[in-house]
Amino acid sequence: MSKMKYAFLTAVFFFATQPAYATIDFSEWPQADDAREFARLDDKLPAILSYFSQHDQAELAQLYRQAFGSPTYETTRYGQLEMQFIQAPHRIRVIISSQQDWQQVDLMVLAPES
Repeated sequence: MSKMKYAFLTAVFFFATQPAYATIDFSEWPQADDAREFARLDDKLPAILSYFSQHDQAELAQLYRQAFGSPTYETTRYGQLEMQFIQAPHRIRVIISSQQDWQQVDLMVLAPES
């Protein structure tokens, strides 16, 4: 399975397994200055914004650490970085994966934990 297909299926899985009850305005959320958006699902939770950037993984990770603070969870698997943050009342998952000469960033805003 290609990395791009794996990243897309991962995003779809997380989207399909979360409850929905709010909208998110991603214009207020941090993105790389060269972001090329290719997917936005923001009419309910979980909300997903996906884009490509030519910044490297470390620069993108730093962008989200500066915006959201220290991650509550962080792991790298198959070269794909996943970080999770809490920004009350939401949980945020950021996945950064390499796609040829680009980085794919999937920003997911999840429903608060019950």
